[in-house]
Amino acid sequence: MILVTGANGNLGGRVVAHLMKLVGPSGFAAGTRNPASTFARELDETGVDVRRADFDDPASLPAAFEGIETALIISTYADNSVRPRQNLNAIEAAKAAGVRRLVYTSFAGARADSMAEHSHQVHYPTEQAMIASGMDYTILRHALYADILVSDLDETLASGALHRPGGAAACAYIARDDLGVSAATVLATKGHENRIYTETMDRPFTNAEIAALMSEAFGRAIRYEQVPAEAWADYMTHHWGVPANLARGSIGTMRAIEAGEFNVRSPDYEAITGHPPQTMETFLRGVASSRMSS
Repeated sequence: MILVTGANGNLGGRVVAHLMKLVGPSGFAAGTRNPASTFARELDETGVDVRRADFDDPASLPAAFEGIETALIISTYADNSVRPRQNLNAIEAAKAAGVRRLVYTSFAGARADSMAEHSHQVHYPTEQAMIASGMDYTILRHALYADILVSDLDETLASGALHRPGGAAACAYIARDDLGVSAATVLATKGHENRIYTETMDRPFTNAEIAALMSEAFGRAIRYEQVPAEAWADYMTHHWGVPANLARGSIGTMRAIEAGEFNVRSPDYEAITGHPPQTMETFLRGVASSRMSS
């Protein structure tokens, strides 16, 4: 049996959708902090085993991992100071329950000296704890979500400007839905034990290149305007409503982009799924098409 934690999140929901196709509703369980949510109730009605799994409440975890052979650990959106303990709670509970393999959604280039705070404070320590646990592991190091490029799309189209840090540095991206496909594939198939994968699109992109591709996809001129990395947290809070404490944790990631830390390309996604990920052009055209039909 497979368990997907964080099943009602943006990524977890995509993993669930693709597992429904691969193994069906009886082939996996969905863990969530709130089994009474609309999402959880609807999932329960399809026949999926919905379980309470709250990384902040270790007492909820033994039942969540009971009878599970392979579990996907998706880190929460809590403050970076809290997330390592949350992940360790999950790892310890999984081992105690007899889980054989853990799959973890990490971040590209996770290492102790990464400039990105969540890489060195959260993802790298979690990876090391998984490796040391004695369980089999699969680590999925994700590039930045391409979806964040269109999270403020209305403002981008209205102003004709893509506002982002990064300057002229190239950065790796991948669509969140593609990551749902690859995670579901890793969970449902063998041969991924004790592997670390890095998942990216076919190539990295500069912000100017992304603005040009947006111009083509949405049929209007869009230019790139740089936001200093130090100002990005305030931008996220004022323009997107991201809580200030969470937004501050993104500054290191923006500095890492500027330093070229995410100027990487990997063939791992195709090695997992048997087909290439969406290109940036395809991703943006899909967003444009959805926008027109909605």
